[in-house]
Amino acid sequence: MHVCETGDARRTDREIWEEALAGQFVNVSKDEDFARRRSLTASGPTVVWIRLGNTRRAALLAHLERLWPQLEEALQRGESIVEVA
Repeated sequence: MHVCETGDARRTDREIWEEALAGQFVNVSKDEDFARRRSLTASGPTVVWIRLGNTRRAALLAHLERLWPQLEEALQRGESIVEVA
């Protein structure tokens, strides 16, 4: 679910973090702040950090689809940060 689909796209990073933690969601973001915060905390939501620069949505989704098996394996292993570059 994209943050814009929740009805309030003006949420702070903290609010997004807390909602992901409470709902046991994976936070998928291009924002380095989420990855940095997760690396500094003992617990928190899993972060998939997208490091692809400016990418059209269709190209990003195609890239994620190709990587999906590796992403799923990393999540199942319990990795706290999964970097997509």
